[in-house]
Amino acid sequence: MAVPGKDEKKTVKTILCYGSSSTWGYDPMSGARFSEEIRWPCVMKSALGRDFSIIEEGLNGRTVLDHIPGNNSANGHQYLISLLGKTEFDFIIIFLGLNDLFADKEESVRHITSGIEKMVLRIKIEKPHADIIIVSPPQINGDFEAAYIYQIEVEKSRKFSHEIKHMASHNNCYFVDADKIVKNSEVDGIHFGREDHLKFGQYMADFIKLSEN
Repeated sequence: MAVPGKDEKKTVKTILCYGSSSTWGYDPMSGARFSEEIRWPCVMKSALGRDFSIIEEGLNGRTVLDHIPGNNSANGHQYLISLLGKTEFDFIIIFLGLNDLFADKEESVRHITSGIEKMVLRIKIEKPHADIIIVSPPQINGDFEAAYIYQIEVEKSRKFSHEIKHMASHNNCYFVDADKIVKNSEVDGIHFGREDHLKFGQYMADFIKLSEN
């Protein structure tokens, strides 16, 4: 029986942040891991407050597709299956894609996106009540020193937003275009720095708050 004048106890909501090195918190300047005060999942958690918890599942080199047979933690789809059986999630944020371009020059953005869709369909079976947020990665920064070697990858990275947005809409998922919020560093072209981690974490917190209204 509810006690008059008392608020009902709120349930803490769990957010799975599933991605690669940008979710892990790779610092393009040093190669080390940013501290919790800087990593975007932790910044997001801090901004959301005590009613939310996060699970950081970022791994350097993780791909959408299976480019390294037997390495399940780096195989985006295979490792996600193991995570889904461990706990309940209210939100699942998928932030993957760029590593696949470097793993196989012949890989198309459409095929990579179909791999993300495969993850989405699995989540809908295993966790039908979870809200899925798909993040289209920031474009590879064409100004980094070795960019001339990776022109194919740079050009393909510009196509992620269109492909992922279409797929997210088709599967009734939330969509975030990270390229409109942050930019990858000129140091290595594929990771964003301290200020952009802070900015992206705050953006994602605001996005989740709005999605609940």
